[in-house]
Amino acid sequence: MTTFRALVAVAVIAGCGGKYGGPTKPTPMKGGLDAAALPYQVLERNGTQITEDAFWGRLAKARAVCVGEEHPNPHHHWVQLHVVRESVKRLGKHKLALGLEMIQRPFQGPLDDYTAKRIDGEALRSRAGWAERWGYDWNFYAPTFEAAIAAGGTLLALNTQKELVKKIVRQGLESLTADEKSQVPELKLDDAIHRAWFNGLMEGMGGASGHATKKEEPAAPDSPAPDAPAPTPPANPHETSGDKPAMPSAERIYTAQVLWDETMAEGGAKWLKANPTGQLIILAGNGHCHDSAIIGRLKRRGIDDVLSIRPVIDDGEGGLAEVLAKPMNDFVMVLQLPKPPPKTAAN
Repeated sequence: MTTFRALVAVAVIAGCGGKYGGPTKPTPMKGGLDAAALPYQVLERNGTQITEDAFWGRLAKARAVCVGEEHPNPHHHWVQLHVVRESVKRLGKHKLALGLEMIQRPFQGPLDDYTAKRIDGEALRSRAGWAERWGYDWNFYAPTFEAAIAAGGTLLALNTQKELVKKIVRQGLESLTADEKSQVPELKLDDAIHRAWFNGLMEGMGGASGHATKKEEPAAPDSPAPDAPAPTPPANPHETSGDKPAMPSAERIYTAQVLWDETMAEGGAKWLKANPTGQLIILAGNGHCHDSAIIGRLKRRGIDDVLSIRPVIDDGEGGLAEVLAKPMNDFVMVLQLPKPPPKTAAN
């Protein structure tokens, strides 16, 4: 690790605290999200293939299901839509909630208005700061939101507000006011497995992040990282002084990562406890949707039957084997790309 600016870049990629790439305006998808559908097989944690009936039956019994994504990947978003549709078929009279990393907690009101059809998607995006705080194509998410709403489901704004995260990264937890501290859930910062996962991302400079479609290059020392916090006066030995901008410590960056996970887990657990027969489906980046992230933090809050799904495109380049070699999810949904047409001999 050569600069803390590079660490910030990796943390933003890993943790998804807000916009860090992708289109900011909705763009029409030819054929809609269903055009991104691919054939798939489902593998259990140990790599064994499971039948669709067994898979959907297992999901139907779970209290909470976290479906991961690489944010710019339309095939992953189709998986999320497919999971919601299939889950709705098996809900019966149980309530459904769709928990969203994409919407920050202060914007639950606009989300409720959207669910109740008092406002449209354009108004929701404006009121929730979609372009500034998330930045990915609305059309990747709207069909899934609508599928949940059509089934009588609730949409939950789960993520931490951007301003709180930035203050923690800049100045540390100790800088928070009493009101700000009341917005911070219980943070488990000593989870060795989660810390090892995060350190692996840092050491690889974002190489196999659950949120990136390709390896991220570390930011140059003098170039700003995506959505990086503004520099502040030095507060620890890792930060610089004088004319050079101060950089946040790795510990603060890790605290922000944990804050995202804990906030989403706390919001999800609160809804589940208020709706003891309900089911929660969480849409979040792959970096949040694994054993030691949201999953383990939900379990720590008393929600025992929690499952995670990771979509992976089997491109034959080793990505699937890498996921199976270090299993962190209950299920891997393996998406099959169309085979190219056979080559014909030139005349």
